[in-house]
Amino acid sequence: MFDLTKTLKVLPVHIIDAHMKKEVALRMGEELESLIHTLGATIVDRVMQKLDRPETATFIGKGKIQEIAQLIEQKKIDLVILSRMAKPRQIHQLKKTFLEANPKIEVWDRVDLILHIFDKHAKTVEARLQIEMARMEYMGPRIYGMGFELSQQGGGIGVRGIGETNTERMKRHWRSEIKRVEDQLTKLTQNRQSQIAFRKRNGLKTVSIVGYTNAGKSSLFNKLTHKESYVADVLFATLETTVGKLYISKLHKEVLATDTIGFIRNLPPKLIKAFKSTLLESIHADILLHVVDISDAEWEVKMLTVNEILSELGRKVEDIIYICNKIDLVESRLQQKIKDTLSGHTVLFVSAKTSEGIESIKETIGQRLSHEVS
Repeated sequence: MFDLTKTLKVLPVHIIDAHMKKEVALRMGEELESLIHTLGATIVDRVMQKLDRPETATFIGKGKIQEIAQLIEQKKIDLVILSRMAKPRQIHQLKKTFLEANPKIEVWDRVDLILHIFDKHAKTVEARLQIEMARMEYMGPRIYGMGFELSQQGGGIGVRGIGETNTERMKRHWRSEIKRVEDQLTKLTQNRQSQIAFRKRNGLKTVSIVGYTNAGKSSLFNKLTHKESYVADVLFATLETTVGKLYISKLHKEVLATDTIGFIRNLPPKLIKAFKSTLLESIHADILLHVVDISDAEWEVKMLTVNEILSELGRKVEDIIYICNKIDLVESRLQQKIKDTLSGHTVLFVSAKTSEGIESIKETIGQRLSHEVS
């Protein structure tokens, strides 16, 4: 395990599908490197690998493995990160191969990277438990893989049996740890559900802000509630749910507004499941504001990613209010294109930075909620 207080020298390995368009590959590469910067690491070089399909043993090809090994030695690299999710045996085999170049080398895939970022940003007990759960869910198969390696070592009588014993022991420990964390998270989930039920019984309306990570959710939350939720130009700046009050003049009363973890593409379902208790606020909110960074060339892809995750969590996306953020950074003609794309939905254009359009959000919330009451 690395000491994340020191600056790590990282080599990202961008694995590109042979049939992927160049511009899509570039954007996915930029997102991986943004994640690495969020970790606080330094990118000292990068490697590209175009693949039709991953190599069975090592995910990447032999030629690239040799190239990476040379870079590890020459540039004193601490960590190699694959841009895709790899199998446990492939990660293990790559690490074994690179040990000669650096005996302390680590190899991660994209999910490992995200989990370490979560670890770094977690502040509450609930967030830490969710990360622990996500890591155990994700590492479970790797534990089996370790047992498999033990069972295949050496020859001679009884060696295979020893490996199988180790595997069973690790499985048993993994299951008991999963149960322990699940029980603690269940209690926290029940508490959160009780709070939500209490608000509904007392007629307190809730507005939840969701969006792709770094779309400007927290900045918008701060503008609406006049709070100072943490804002940073990094991915996953916050993992917890922040709650504030928002005064709606049409209703002559306050509603609760919540801001929570941002979403990202290609998250394994087990990671989403681990954060379900935090996302309950979004699932059960009376109004959902989906913040979209329209200055991002991939705004539509990222918007669909968020909607897919919300659907998986059981939230209807038909009644979402789309908040198209950062209009100060785009040409006005883009607005019509977005309106056409989101035809049939409520779409508002704002800038959390300059406050343009903020009042229109409050007015729309008031209209939507007053209509529900009547």
